[in-house]
Formats: sequence, structure tokens, C-alpha cells
Amino acid sequence: MRLLDARTTRELDREAIQDRGIPGPVLMERAGTAVAQAVREVARPGRPVLILCGPGNNGGDGLVAARMLATWGIPVRVALLARKDDLRGDARLQVPPLEGLPVDLEECPDGIPESFWDHEAGAVVDALFGTGLTRPLEGPFRDAVERASALPCPRIAVDIPSGVDSDHGRVPGPAFQADLTITFETLKVGHFAWPGRARCGTVRIVPIGLPEDLVARAPGVLLVCAADASRAFPPRDPGAFKNQYGHLLVVGGLRGKVGAVLLAGQAALRAGAGLATLAVETRAADVLEGRVPDLMVEVAWKEAGDWIEPAMPDLQGFVQRYSAAVVGPGLGTRPGTASLLRDLLATRLPLVLDADALNVLATDPDLRPAMHCVATPHPGEAGRLLGLPTAAVQEDRMSAADALTRRLECVVVLKGASTVVASRDGRRAIVPTGGPGLAVAGTGDVLSGVLGALLARGMDPFDAACAGAWIHGRAGDLATEMRTEWGVLASDVLDRIPAAIAAARAESPREKAP
Repeated sequence: MRLLDARTTRELDREAIQDRGIPGPVLMERAGTAVAQAVREVARPGRPVLILCGPGNNGGDGLVAARMLATWGIPVRVALLARKDDLRGDARLQVPPLEGLPVDLEECPDGIPESFWDHEAGAVVDALFGTGLTRPLEGPFRDAVERASALPCPRIAVDIPSGVDSDHGRVPGPAFQADLTITFETLKVGHFAWPGRARCGTVRIVPIGLPEDLVARAPGVLLVCAADASRAFPPRDPGAFKNQYGHLLVVGGLRGKVGAVLLAGQAALRAGAGLATLAVETRAADVLEGRVPDLMVEVAWKEAGDWIEPAMPDLQGFVQRYSAAVVGPGLGTRPGTASLLRDLLATRLPLVLDADALNVLATDPDLRPAMHCVATPHPGEAGRLLGLPTAAVQEDRMSAADALTRRLECVVVLKGASTVVASRDGRRAIVPTGGPGLAVAGTGDVLSGVLGALLARGMDPFDAACAGAWIHGRAGDLATEMRTEWGVLASDVLDRIPAAIAAARAESPREKAP
């Protein structure tokens, strides 16, 4: 499924109205009726529904909803934050049909009067702005969404909560806090990109009659789903053998941080890699040998005082034995690490760059991976790579992911709520799985192992990043169901990777087909 931006949404409407001959008022009638039906489902009976309307088409949808609710015998009060004469386009046509109906309509261009809020509301509807608003709400609109968001009743947004940037999910100021968002035909980026996602509540798509072929070919951001993940895990050939599924190298494991490479290596095997080898320093190898019989161990580098240096004379020849590598878990940032990373990048081996590999990249702008690599920063690491505070990354995660692809010239997985995947060629995706249960040490190492397994099998890095992040997030969700969001360990997520793969297959229409 694709998530659309405001420009594409407007173009869909234009094509439907101008090229396909569907009257704009008909689309508005269908949209407003769908909103009214949703309100009737959740509103507290016997209490007035409060509807906040703006001057554009979003407000027109709200006026249609008011009319429908009134004809169903539900009391309605409308605050129009404009004058009737200022209404634009098809919205202007929705005022006359309200005459003669028990709808209390107040023109409030300068702000909603206190008397409007005096009634205990059955529900409140935000129909102030649609998908086009990118600036912070000000004046009467700011006051209206703050007051409406505080009402102790069901809160419904029309298309997207006012104050949320539909293209990026930014929330640059106050925004309506919805329990339910009704959107028409298509989802928008702001419904799933954080922090806008937190303002939308449950998002419900309703059809209003846009031609299916227009919707199907509309460009947008991929919302990764079970089908996308399941394609990475097709049924294995009965005659399969381990070398068909790649050999992953995990480079890291400084003494005291061997748990990171253990998690990554085991996650790779759980995600289907045929073999996995941990490439660690000398003393860490002694600790790891025999600890996990599923994993092989190589002494790849050694400590020389405060420095580290390769332990093998021919790094190029060494890595040719492997299909892909994860670099960074427990690696440290001692002098010599940058040289090791530079040498690994020069091999052209597909790499997952995580943890300390990202910290090294942040200190050396001349070190740039390429499109065969995947970088997996969390917001703090992203901020260091971009020279931004972590808060700035979180305020606009979509733009931050795009900036990271330009900085690193590779596929980027920006971890966090609504993980963002971005590629230098312009492809972008949002991963809806995962939640606060993943906010614990080691889960990023598990993700790196899953991604490494998919790269080792020769998958396209962007597709691998999307599928791997979905599986990792779903494994986290499954672990949270058992442990609660307070009790999940990275090893719990690791153990549920196979169950996440099974869930992707079960939820995928392709897998269900006979």
C-alpha cells in the first residue's frame, strides 16, 4: 500500500473531477456522509455533536456530516471558523441545505465563543484543515484544536488531524488529538510517520468513488505490509543446503561487548542465513569459542595498546569467503577502527552498518558507503551523522531519512517509532510494526542480524531493509504481548523471529491463495 502526499492527493481529486467527470459535490457528499456514519457509531447518545469547520473542502465535509447527523435526529452544533461568504469551492454549496434543519451553526472567524463549549459533547469532529496545511496553527484555529483535544468525549478527525503535516508527519505546533481519523480512499504519510501517527488514533479508510486505476497508480511512500515481508521468506526447496542461503560475517565484539555480536549472529540464523561467523578480537574469541555452537568464530582484529588492527594479512581475501557482513555491534571507536571500516567498505561486500560503525562514519565525512550497504541509525546516531540534535531528527523523521541517504549514499533504516526506510534512488517506506517494547539494549543488534541474513541471500538492499524491519518489529510486538512493554529483552525478540516470519506468511494474501 502507498502513502500519499498532499500534492498527489490533490492530483487524484483533479483527475477524478476534470478528466473522469465525477462532480466535486458528489465526492464531498460521500466523504461527509462517511464521517457522519463514523460519528454515529462512537458518539455518546443524547448529547450534541460538536463540529469544527474550516473554510475549505475539509470544512465542507464537516458541513455535510452535520446535515446527515441532523437528519438522523442527532443534535449538532457547528463552529465555522470563517464567514459563510468566505467559504471556498464546493464547501460553499453545503450551507443552504442546512437551512430548516436543527443545526446550530455559528460563524466564528475571530474565535469560538465560550458558550459553544458549554454542552457535554457526545463527540467532537475536527474538519478545520485537510492535507494541505504545513504551517503551525495560529490564533482561533490553535485555540480550537487545543480546546477540542481536551474534551472528554470521542474525537474524530476528517482526513488528518489539523496541525499534522500530512507529507512528513511533522507536528510543528498544537494539533488535534484524534481517537479516530476518517480518511478517503488513500492513506497519507502523516497517518504513519512519527510524531503525526500519535495524533491520528485509529485510522479508517473509506471509499468515496475515486476510480480504482487512478488510486492504484498513484506514487507514494510504501507502507510495508505482511506481503512485502513474506516475499523475503518463500518456501525452501526440499533439496536446499546451507550454502544457498548465504554466509554472514558479523564484525565487532570488543571484549566486554560480545553480547552484541552474539545477538546479531543468532538473529541472522533465525532469519534464514545458512551460516554465520563472528569476527572479533583475540580475547573476545576466547570468551566466545563454544559459547554458541550454532556460530563460528574468527579472530579478525586485535588490540595493540589503545589501537586496533587487523589480525589477518589479507582482509580482501578473508571477506571473499562471505556473502555479506554486519559491521559495528560492540566494535568500539578506538584508533584504527576507521581504517578497518574503510578497508571493509573497499571490498564492495554488502554491509549492514550499525552502532559503532555509524559513530565512526559520523567523525569522517569522507567515509561513504554505497547503494549495496544498509545503515541502521537510531535517532541519536542519525543526529550525529547529520550534525543535528536528536530532537530535530524526531521532529521530521522523513526529511532526516532523506538527508541521511544523501550523507551516506546508501539505504538507510532510521529506527524508532514508525521506522523509516529510504534509498538514494528516491524509494521510501514506513514500517508500521514495532513499539515501545523494542526500547531496550540489544534490539538494534537483532535487527542488524536479520538485515544481514537477507543481504547474504542476495536481496536488493532496499527490499531487504523493508522486509527485515517489518519482521524485527513484528517479533518485538510478539515479545511485548508476552512480556509487556516493560519486560522485553533483546533475546525475547530474537526468539520470536520465526514466529514473525510465520505471521507474515499467514497475513499475506499471496500465502493464503490456493
